[in-house]
Amino acid sequence: MTRARLARVVLRSAAILVAVAAAIDPVWTIARPTPQSVTVARLASSDITATAAAVRASLSGAELDVRAASHGRLPCRPGEPCLMVADGSVDVEIPDDLTAPLSLIAIAAPAGANVAVRSVTASLTQRAAGSGLVRVAMVGAGMQGARTQLRVTDDGATVGSAVHEWKTNGDATVAVPWWPLGDGPRALTVAAVPFEGEASLLDNLVEVGVTVSPDRISVLVFDARPSWASTFVRRALEDDTRFQVEHRVALGPSLVAATTGARLDARTLDAVAVVIVGSPEALSSRDVALLERFVRVRGGTLVLVPDRAPAGASARLFIGQWSEHLAASSSPVGELRASETLRLEKASPFDVVLGAVKEAPAIVVSPAANGRIVVSGAMDAWRYRDNDGGAFGRFWRSLVLETAATSTALQVEFASPIAAPGAEVPVVVRHLQMEPDSESTVSATATCGHGPARTIRLWPDGRAGTFLGRLNIEGREACQLRVAVEGGPSTVGGIAVTSGAIQTTADVMAKLERAVARSGGVVVPTGEHDKLAAALAKVSSPPALPVAIHPMRSPWWMFPFVTFLGVEWWLRRRAGLR
Repeated sequence: MTRARLARVVLRSAAILVAVAAAIDPVWTIARPTPQSVTVARLASSDITATAAAVRASLSGAELDVRAASHGRLPCRPGEPCLMVADGSVDVEIPDDLTAPLSLIAIAAPAGANVAVRSVTASLTQRAAGSGLVRVAMVGAGMQGARTQLRVTDDGATVGSAVHEWKTNGDATVAVPWWPLGDGPRALTVAAVPFEGEASLLDNLVEVGVTVSPDRISVLVFDARPSWASTFVRRALEDDTRFQVEHRVALGPSLVAATTGARLDARTLDAVAVVIVGSPEALSSRDVALLERFVRVRGGTLVLVPDRAPAGASARLFIGQWSEHLAASSSPVGELRASETLRLEKASPFDVVLGAVKEAPAIVVSPAANGRIVVSGAMDAWRYRDNDGGAFGRFWRSLVLETAATSTALQVEFASPIAAPGAEVPVVVRHLQMEPDSESTVSATATCGHGPARTIRLWPDGRAGTFLGRLNIEGREACQLRVAVEGGPSTVGGIAVTSGAIQTTADVMAKLERAVARSGGVVVPTGEHDKLAAALAKVSSPPALPVAIHPMRSPWWMFPFVTFLGVEWWLRRRAGLR
């Protein structure tokens, strides 16, 4: 067989083999790893395209699915790696069913002069008859010598404002007075008014919920003997219609001056929120025992206004070691002034110091079991009550208002004072008594806006006088919860409703970071995306899946098939064959 004939046979056989293989269509199965899929949750108001591109480059072979938050929920499914890109401007609910670790890229605020609102605190219950205070914690960068206007609005109407002058950069806390527009739950918007050229406007706003109540706070002022100190405290409260003040003063062994029903007994202490005691050294052992039970069991607030060092049975009401100090002139003690002071040797980590003299605590709030004891060591502050524009009266009214919020006989507490439509908010109801009754009957009725009233079921919590429930927010109007104890007190609590409650960027980022820590993920700043690769590698990689391959279905096989037949035909023609 000649070489030319052999070549024609080989070429024709090769073409036939290609045709036969194409007709048979063989299948090969191989295990091919699937590319890792990562969901990127866009929780920022700015464009994250560049960030997503950098992440894609650092995670070679990964497929990114960028999603925006939907209905206030993190757009990640259970079991899939989830990467959050956030600047604190978008708050979301973190689902409980996520099983894969979360990761977070924190977008830093732009450089430049900026004011950021870090936190806002307000008394959850505000009395309608007077003004309230909103305390705003800010941090300023590049603001030295500048001024920041703070504004509090309620449904678009300005209800309070204040101006802060920045002497230095850093942290600052400003108390902003505000005045209620009406009763019931209110959503207050607190804003640091932006200035021209501010680096970021994302951290200027925050919303807080408060309930404006027409109820008056019940206060008992009890003097075991006449006391100037407690007398002027009582007068400061009596001048304010937010307080219902009862008083009793022992003038002698059988002579008292008192309002109707003002007694130091269990029935009275069940009803009042705050007890103010003047000349505590004159208290009897029975009085001290009742007051101790009022604080530790009933959960009330006891305010001691002494005019001398602790002595007698009342000494055990003073937590810690107190000593008396006299000075020739007055000096500031917190918001008060005094020349005769009681000073605490050392405050505990749980004490709140409201005033000090030479770094020695003098006005201290100390927790005591279920309640708290306030000791005012500014013993002769009443002498300087007209100084500083009436700071004496403002201090005492503010102190009683804030402590009474957790000392009233019947309390309604929501998990959050502000909620979004459709939310389910946990509710805690507490009935405080001198003799806790495990068989109390408590009823609750909720009304949202102008809708019908509906009964809210309450379950005992296991602790006497404590009940739990859940309030479903229906519609977009504020909800009120009326709670009553059978044969006892009643009260009304409220929760403000907004379509999207605004939190500080710091709070939102802290919430996301806590979720990442719980899941075992990592938090990295923008630009350090390489650290994500190691973290995401800990997530179980997708298994290699069998893939069916049909090699003969490739159109490229037509090229060798045609080539083999073409060359074989050319050789045949060259040899003179057909």
